[in-house]
Amino acid sequence: MKKIITATLLLVFGAIYAQKGQAKSQVNKIDNKLVGLWKGSEKDQQIVGMEKRWVMERKADGTFMLIFTAIQDCNVDQVIERGQWWIEKGEFHELHFNSGKTDIYTYTVIDPSHVKFNSKEQALDMAVANYSFVDTKIDEDNQ
Repeated sequence: MKKIITATLLLVFGAIYAQKGQAKSQVNKIDNKLVGLWKGSEKDQQIVGMEKRWVMERKADGTFMLIFTAIQDCNVDQVIERGQWWIEKGEFHELHFNSGKTDIYTYTVIDPSHVKFNSKEQALDMAVANYSFVDTKIDEDNQ
């Protein structure tokens, strides 16, 4: 009886360990054209009177770091966010670790230095119905 219990436990723990190993080895599908250091900005799209600027590093491992600067009524706020990004069904997904929220965008690579993003969400709390922006790649000279 002990051998049956031991064998069963070994099979169960072995299966759990194998599943965990598979989960760790999964790599997000990425578009290499989006990897790198990017900057962007928008004004009056999310909130009237607010300007947002950002710098985002998208890494080849599917992680990102985003530095947001928001300017409104002479007040400047800065936030650093980290998260995970991937491409699924041809759409760009951006999971923000701080909020747990995933933003989904369609995107068009205009040229190697510019990508246009269009939000898939029709947020009622935004100033515009169709939120979009263009990211510009930052080269070695920070241009």
